[in-house]
Amino acid sequence: MLNGFIVLLIFFLLGEFIANLFNWPIPGSVMGMLLLFVYLIIRSGIPKSIKHSSETLLPYLPLFIVPASVGIVSHLYLLKQDGLLILLAMVVSLVVGIPFCGWLMQKILQWQAK
Repeated sequence: MLNGFIVLLIFFLLGEFIANLFNWPIPGSVMGMLLLFVYLIIRSGIPKSIKHSSETLLPYLPLFIVPASVGIVSHLYLLKQDGLLILLAMVVSLVVGIPFCGWLMQKILQWQAK
């Protein structure tokens, strides 16, 4: 389990390093997840150590919602000021994201069937 956690941590730190090195507006954690995704695609599977570590960490995932909720409560004035724009961005991302994820899943299943 420790090996898988170390691999996840390395991808996180690598993403942070690349995001800071090139000064991209993408958060380092997101960049690390993209790098991990590419690694898993190239490897054509999930190593047992990463799978075990991620399954162990998965029950704690809801704890990551707490800081975001506190941030929303502490910045309510921004919601009053830009709430409609934020709502519009959320609706547009859902309208685009959900069909895209469905399409992508169909393509992946077709690719696996071949």
